[in-house]
Amino acid sequence: MKSLRVVLIILLLVIAGCNLPTSLNRSPNSPEERVTAQAQNPITPTPLPPTPTATPLPAVRLNQGDMALLLGDTPRAREEYQSAAMASEDKEIQAAALVGIARSYLEERNYPQTIETLLALINEHPTNQSLANGYYFLAEAYLAMGENQKAAEGYEMYLQLKPGILDDLIAEKAAEAWMAAGQYEKAIQSFQKAIQASGSQDTARLKIRIGQAYQGMNDVETAIRHFLDAYQSTSNEYYKAQANFLAGQAYLIMGFPEQAYARFQDSVNNFPRYYDTYSGLIELVNAGQPVNQLNRGLVNYFAGQYALSAEVLLGYINNNPDHDGTAHHYRALALRQINNTEGALEEWQALIRDHPGDSFYTTAWQEIAYTQWAYLEDFEGAANTLLTFVSQNPSSNEAPNALFSAARILERSNRLTRAAETWERLLQEYPSASISPRAQFLAGITYYRLGANEQALNALQRQVVLSTSPNDQAAALLWIGKIQQRTGNVEAARASWQQAASLDPTGYYSERADELLNNQAPFHAPAVYDLGIDWSTEQQRAEDWMRDTFALPPATDLKGIGELAQNPRFIRGMALWELGLYQSARGEFESLREEISSDPATLYRFLNIMLEIGAYRPAIFASRQILNLAGMDNLQTLNAPRFFNLVRFGTYYKDVVMQEANETGLHPLLLFSIIRQESFFETFVISSAGARGLMQIMPATGEELANRYGYPNFQVEDLHNPLINIRLGAKYLANQRDYFGGDLYLALAAYNGGPGNAYAWAQLAGGDPDLFLEVIRFEETQRYIRSIAEIMNIYRLIYERK
Repeated sequence: MKSLRVVLIILLLVIAGCNLPTSLNRSPNSPEERVTAQAQNPITPTPLPPTPTATPLPAVRLNQGDMALLLGDTPRAREEYQSAAMASEDKEIQAAALVGIARSYLEERNYPQTIETLLALINEHPTNQSLANGYYFLAEAYLAMGENQKAAEGYEMYLQLKPGILDDLIAEKAAEAWMAAGQYEKAIQSFQKAIQASGSQDTARLKIRIGQAYQGMNDVETAIRHFLDAYQSTSNEYYKAQANFLAGQAYLIMGFPEQAYARFQDSVNNFPRYYDTYSGLIELVNAGQPVNQLNRGLVNYFAGQYALSAEVLLGYINNNPDHDGTAHHYRALALRQINNTEGALEEWQALIRDHPGDSFYTTAWQEIAYTQWAYLEDFEGAANTLLTFVSQNPSSNEAPNALFSAARILERSNRLTRAAETWERLLQEYPSASISPRAQFLAGITYYRLGANEQALNALQRQVVLSTSPNDQAAALLWIGKIQQRTGNVEAARASWQQAASLDPTGYYSERADELLNNQAPFHAPAVYDLGIDWSTEQQRAEDWMRDTFALPPATDLKGIGELAQNPRFIRGMALWELGLYQSARGEFESLREEISSDPATLYRFLNIMLEIGAYRPAIFASRQILNLAGMDNLQTLNAPRFFNLVRFGTYYKDVVMQEANETGLHPLLLFSIIRQESFFETFVISSAGARGLMQIMPATGEELANRYGYPNFQVEDLHNPLINIRLGAKYLANQRDYFGGDLYLALAAYNGGPGNAYAWAQLAGGDPDLFLEVIRFEETQRYIRSIAEIMNIYRLIYERK
């Protein structure tokens, strides 16, 4: 048997000779290709490597390889792992390096090289601490190549080598691989292991899969038992609907249609929102089984069968004179989906007329108004609908929202005077409603747009007096100052801005007032800034502060892992992180952070470990929690030891951010602020809308940008690569900035809310950035811009050198 060192040298020579170009790190061959590539691919991933003052130790090289892998720089990661292995006689370091090398190939989707590297490790050095992870990555590579049995065997080996930590997750992966390989008995055994390891978690999904495995073995009777067990064991309606449909299908196979129809009927009557219910409904209808018309109409609606739903619900209404408003509401929605807006309005009007106490009564008014302005562009009619609702139902909990929405609709249609008057009604008629201060502020802004300075001033001064929120008061005072400036009263304007700046020093409106006082542009860059950090000094100062602030015993060790080493959540989270299962790991880390939320010393240890592995979001929140325990508010935290703010407002992924800042002319502190706002520096995050990665790029936008900037084999998963994501995101933002003439307000609005909307809002603002922010119709986009401005101001305070 060769030594691992010899195998490593041979393998590295093989790797060096057969490196395959990847879709995102390819090298052009001919001089002509090189010239073309340079022209087409100006953002080739080439981050600036750090220049060490001395040759790092092998263990340090391993850590640098891990961080390069997290960054998405797989070639550099390989170099670090190779250097670590060649510089060390320690077989554990050599084995860990080989696993890292293999993982770098796995990230590049170079599955043959991944497998070759890991097989060399397994065959020549079968005992080491990295072996379990090696088998996991081997299984992942086999799975990607469709070699399902080998994948399952790899997962099983992980379970043997590292039992009791991730058994539920890895056993399920093994089971799915066995299923794909057609080995159902082994799949069942693995699913059962996963259930046993799941503790109190809902295991209905696993029980359903066991039933499907038995069905694959033609053991239909046993399959049904497992489907019914899954149904009984869960409160999750999706799984109940799925279990019912699968059990019903199995009953049909066995020749028991009555039992099958009972399962389908149960779903139709209780779980109408799920497609498996719709599939069962089809079986019932085809078999001529009677089905409740209301439920049938609802199932069709949720399955997207709108015309059929409208027809069935009409039959139900006609055949059941004692019906409630449900059928009218869903029939109206279905009709609107097929562009029969007139019929939809008639249904909601019938609901209002005939069912005044119905649960959908208020919704019907809201949907009528929405249909009028959004589908028919009848803004006047929509506003009048909501105003009528308020006049007929003044005590309704929804009356303030209806009044606010009526004003917004009037503002959308440029009926500004009526909009302002309607917004003012909220504070008069519903002074305790949470939305009333916002309405009063918008009334003032709308009067300002009309040039009605006195009315605007009165509205905003009223908000200052009646509001208890420093943010709301600062917002009103900022605009009072702008009105005073417009009317030539400069000294009064400065006094208003000074008052605004003092009310909420870390809030957007106070910061913006300070900028107006100092004649500074929004998002202005510091004259001099320094991103260099002496971490050891800052950590020592933080630890001294920790001991004094929390009266920690002198012997308290703040540098080690401490009791976390035995914490099951910590152990599981670290195991998940090592496998690249970052989303699941973050869930464990966040639960652990809540568990230790009242223990500053343990939080501090946890914070440092999270920093070390690149789990920045938990580190950021742990840092803030420590300051919370010290009783600090937002302003006071800025005077905390610098270490905590360096963590909270970090310069993570600095090399690539700086490179893109130089490339695009965007300030690096702005890019850091955007990344923090978008993702808290999590590479793996996916929003509810489907945006991905550090700068939250939508897949379609990412594909368009990748094509434009020379990534021909782009896949959506590449948006989780920081090198790719930051570069495409920075390019996209720079494009918006250039399109809008350098205006960062418009560029950020376009980045978040779309360039078409940003252009439309710009037409209302007349070149005033403050007015532009207020006329943005998407509250999310308004909050987005305000948040980035607040974050960038803190970055400026931390890193500016005066």
